[in-house]
Amino acid sequence: MTNRRLCRTLEKEWTNLIELKKQSIIRKIAVHEEDKGKIADIFERINRAREQLVKLLLERLEASHAADHKSELEGDQRQLLRRAVCTPGTRVRILDDIARWANDTSPESQSVYWLSGQAGSGKSTIAYTIARRFEFAGDADDTIVLGGNFFCSRQIMETRSATRIIRTIVYHLALKSKAFADALRASGNFNAIHHSVRAQLEGLLIEPWKKAQPADASQSPCFLVVIDALDEIEGQGGSEFLRDLLDSINKHRLRGLKFFATSRPDPDLVTHLTSFDDKQFYRLEQVPITEAQVDITTYLNANLPGFAGRLEMEKLVVQAAGLFIYAATVVKYLAGYAPREQKRRLGKLPFVSSSAVPSTTEEETPLLDSLYLQILSDAFRHFKDESFTDRLHILHTFLCSAECPSTSIVAELLFPPDEDEDETDHAFSCTEIAESVLASLHAVLYIENEKVFSYHKSFTDFMFDQNRAKEFWCDQAKHHRLLTDSCFRIMDGLKFNIADIESSFVLDCDNSALPEAVKQNITPVLSYSCRNWDYHLSAVASIDSNALRETLSEFLQLRVLFWMEALNLLGSRGQSERMLQKAYKWVPNVRSQIFAVAYSSDDKCIVSGLEDSSVWVWDASTGEMLKVLEGHTDAVYSVAFSSDDKCIVSGSLDKSVRMWDAPTGKMLKVLEGHTERVLSVAFSSNDKCIISGSSDKSVRVWDALTGKMLRVLEGHTNAVWSVAFSSDDKHIVSGSSDKSVRVWDASTGKMLKVLEGHTERCIISGSSDKSVRVWDALTGKMLRVLEGHTNAVCSVTFSSNDKYILSSSSDKSVRVWDALTGKMLKVLEGHTERVSSVTF
Repeated sequence: MTNRRLCRTLEKEWTNLIELKKQSIIRKIAVHEEDKGKIADIFERINRAREQLVKLLLERLEASHAADHKSELEGDQRQLLRRAVCTPGTRVRILDDIARWANDTSPESQSVYWLSGQAGSGKSTIAYTIARRFEFAGDADDTIVLGGNFFCSRQIMETRSATRIIRTIVYHLALKSKAFADALRASGNFNAIHHSVRAQLEGLLIEPWKKAQPADASQSPCFLVVIDALDEIEGQGGSEFLRDLLDSINKHRLRGLKFFATSRPDPDLVTHLTSFDDKQFYRLEQVPITEAQVDITTYLNANLPGFAGRLEMEKLVVQAAGLFIYAATVVKYLAGYAPREQKRRLGKLPFVSSSAVPSTTEEETPLLDSLYLQILSDAFRHFKDESFTDRLHILHTFLCSAECPSTSIVAELLFPPDEDEDETDHAFSCTEIAESVLASLHAVLYIENEKVFSYHKSFTDFMFDQNRAKEFWCDQAKHHRLLTDSCFRIMDGLKFNIADIESSFVLDCDNSALPEAVKQNITPVLSYSCRNWDYHLSAVASIDSNALRETLSEFLQLRVLFWMEALNLLGSRGQSERMLQKAYKWVPNVRSQIFAVAYSSDDKCIVSGLEDSSVWVWDASTGEMLKVLEGHTDAVYSVAFSSDDKCIVSGSLDKSVRMWDAPTGKMLKVLEGHTERVLSVAFSSNDKCIISGSSDKSVRVWDALTGKMLRVLEGHTNAVWSVAFSSDDKHIVSGSSDKSVRVWDASTGKMLKVLEGHTERCIISGSSDKSVRVWDALTGKMLRVLEGHTNAVCSVTFSSNDKYILSSSSDKSVRVWDALTGKMLKVLEGHTERVSSVTF
């Protein structure tokens, strides 16, 4: 119902009331009972119209129905996530503790209760049990009911977004509380759905909730809100959400509203929460191991009754080490087998086959990792080479897909048919392989409504960790690249009027044949590709992805309108803007020339200096851009990490050196003193000093703690392009356009040697004369000249073991040299402009 229709309804009913009022007194007395019924009907129609308007407004919240704990009980999401309540007799103490807190509605009781625990400790089962208790049966002594809930899950797109949480909770509360719904409608704050979590908290929840409260506190209804698995929210969104929630709720103290949240432990969050009451937090790690073992024994006896009281059960309980996910995975691993086969499979698990009861730790890998490795080994051990790789790609696709896919979608994404192959036969054959992989991994994956899910996030975490998953590891960036290419390949099939609609003059809503036409012409795999290519693209490193950028460019030039038509037919046209924005964010790094790059010492991050005056920080494993450091006013020619990776230093053509906090991107200091552009910067190995080289011919030494200039090293007669400390920080070496390399005493600034002719033992230099030269650092003698570049050498570096030299040049190449012999080992070609910087 629109506002206009509501107004028409109110006008009509108001007219009816006026007509009743105009009747004479005698007439009113005569038909009093009849008028009472008419008036009641009028107000009933007005109330229905109001409710329709509220419902319409609530739909604007775009709540996630899949995040509701009841989603497995009703609707299309039925049983997708297979949640279950705690086995009777388990988790009694913690459930009672949470229930007591929830039912304590006194002003002294804390408004937020955070339950944390490691992966697999049973947090979600506890949260689900609490939600079910206060939503359904309840207890005679309960003084609070479930007002709203949001169960996060990585496996469903809408349930891994932090911005959907408050909108969904507000939607639930408005359905439960008429007063809150009216206050929300009156606030007119619905545009807050497009704002930050904190803005949503203020505009959609806190402000309307306060206005909805009666003057008498005893008349205020009490509601519990349950938010589960915040660690499954994308990026750091879960931790940031909980931080915003705690800050806002503790500031406003909303009467009659309590929040129960669960997540994995977060050290940064714990530090932030030191000012809050300890009663607000409970860590499952605090549960005594003996209590956890009793609960796990109860669970296993209920699910594996054939092993109750046997030695295998005792060992399995100890093996679980308090992790419910371990016990649950073993139950699924044994499910469907005869008792004899169950015993054989149980005996294959680490330690369970041993005659001794195991300890609760394992030296090489965590216990859960050992279980997952055994499950994977059983599933893949009979396959080798291409068959092994194909099946592993199927598993990786189940884990990397944007939404839980069907086996047929996975098969068509991965295995395109040959030109002379029947597409139907090919699809059937490949789908059979995908179904075979799924069946062999039934302990960790399951299928529901033709969609494949993983039972627990711990398995996904395991698969994405190379050290843990070993040969089964999923390289996310690499696999997302494969899936991105697959999506674009499949979207090559897009065309004008893909659904063969007879007339463009008939509205979609009036075309009864449209749903079937869409189903017949837009296959499930094409639908998936159209709706999710951006998800896979954004996970690929844009650096060195020229071919993929060309594919994207071709798509945007030739097929983007066909794609938008398909999205409209699929009912997803609202996604197009967001998807194109994602693609736009993926390509910015190619819009400005990169002059300098450097790795962090732990190899997790890359920092780059750009022509547009910005400094960018990247995730080295995924290629994701983490932050942009802004402050310079001209091109950044040199960047470096401190050895502890806490600080970044940059030098720019704006004549300044700047220091940045690496984790936050905050600018710490501006080091000023150079009178010309800064061309090179470096940290000492102890991070106490910074050196910089400049076009003003000087090398300057700075105190990294205070930013104070300590000394100026003068002697070069032209621009200083390269500076470095020796590993013991006793010497500084600099290279200049004056064709010299100079060695300085770092503590005094005294020039020790001038190396002319253009590791601790050697110094390398690159020059515009196209050569790379190697020098003896002690004697200053030139040892060898490395020739091969056909233009000026821009950058040189040693490998960490000093065995190799890497050089880049204006000839657009990167070359690898044997440091001992000077022999050229490789020429790396592919750049289309000069290569300004290289690093190992």
